[in-house]
Amino acid sequence: MKKIFALVVLTLMTLTACTQGHKIDVKIDGLKDTTIILGYHFGEKKFVSDTALVDSGGKAVFQGDSLLPGGMYLIILPQHTYFDFLISDNQHFSIHTGVDSLTHSLSFKNSKENTAFANYQRFMADKQQKMAELRKQLQAVAKNTDEEQKVIDQMNLLDTEVKNYWDRVINENPGTFFANIIRTLKPIEFPTFDIPENAGNPDSLKWVMSYRYNQQHYFDNIALTDDRLIRTPFLQNRIDNYFDRVLLPIPDTIKLYADKVIEKTRPNDKMFQFMVSHLLSKYQNHSIMGMDGVFVHLAEKYYLSGDATWLSSELLTQIANRVNELKPNLIGEIAPNFRMMDINGKMRELHDVKGKLIVLYFWEPGCSHCKKVTPQLKDIYSRYKQIGLEVVAVYTQTEMDKWKEYVATNELNWINVWDPNRITNYHKFYDIYSTPTLYILDANKKIIGKRIGIESLEKFIQEELY
Repeated sequence: MKKIFALVVLTLMTLTACTQGHKIDVKIDGLKDTTIILGYHFGEKKFVSDTALVDSGGKAVFQGDSLLPGGMYLIILPQHTYFDFLISDNQHFSIHTGVDSLTHSLSFKNSKENTAFANYQRFMADKQQKMAELRKQLQAVAKNTDEEQKVIDQMNLLDTEVKNYWDRVINENPGTFFANIIRTLKPIEFPTFDIPENAGNPDSLKWVMSYRYNQQHYFDNIALTDDRLIRTPFLQNRIDNYFDRVLLPIPDTIKLYADKVIEKTRPNDKMFQFMVSHLLSKYQNHSIMGMDGVFVHLAEKYYLSGDATWLSSELLTQIANRVNELKPNLIGEIAPNFRMMDINGKMRELHDVKGKLIVLYFWEPGCSHCKKVTPQLKDIYSRYKQIGLEVVAVYTQTEMDKWKEYVATNELNWINVWDPNRITNYHKFYDIYSTPTLYILDANKKIIGKRIGIESLEKFIQEELY
């Protein structure tokens, strides 16, 4: 009895040892005596995980004692062609394909999930080709004709076939990584909105209702606790689409829904780290004015609070320093006051300047971009001064003679000030790392615009003064 028990234990240990780690056997017809690469997707980028030698029979093995992180991987051939496959719980399987038809002839053993994924890739390639042909036909037919409608009907039918296929994949592969990928790709379905009969503008009301529904349900299909999705080309794209196109580009809105999305990922440490890191990076140097407020919000709530346990103290210090540089000059904050000497030797205080709108202009005469912006700003000032525009121009260098000469020659009759020794620390309070830099303040000295381009300034002024 003891011998039988020992044999059972030994057998179980052997089976456990065999299933640990990963072993992926690859056979590629038409390829021999070379090297192939095992890579993986990570957002929009691809990274190398391993390499393997291909023998004279086209066989290669990727093998290791540890499990590979789940995700969508790819095998890259010397010709830089590649095919995708999935790595999930089962990491012992074989792949067979041909060098001239990588996806078309792709097959798997001991991986039902990859077999389904390969079938999906072939299905989608066929439908995409047919859709491209229909788009060409649509361009060729006359508008508002029966022929056009016929093509549109065919396109709609093709779209329905794809959606039905997605539903079938999800139902036939419950709980799998593959099903979660398809859910990520699948857009949400909007309900039928009940529009009141007395609605003044039913189209506008329907748009608002659709926007709000999409805003709140966009991630319903996406498994935000499945960190394998990080290693696919789909998740980051879907996240960026939400924040760039679905949500209105209003900092407070972005902050609110960034928190909502991040909180959905908390149960999975890796997904939480990815989401927080990606959104912080996204808004660190965003092109839309005011989004630095989103960066400060995310940094304070998730990094400086201690949530970002994955970051070194050095990087946390860098983030903290950047937050300190941005906080005084965020949109909606009262502009930091300063007291500087003007070009005539008189002390001027920013908060004493009168104006319905104040442009705070950091510049220098020798800056090539300033030479283009300054005359344009002068023109705008001359046309809007009488209705409440004021300009406070801060000279950022130390050569008084050059400054005075340029101001006199170009008749810059706004408020010209300087602080050659930077005693006021204006460069820190206003985050001045380059010139020209423009801020816009309201009558109460609240920052309502920052780092705005001169080409957008006049429209901004018109919207605020009229």
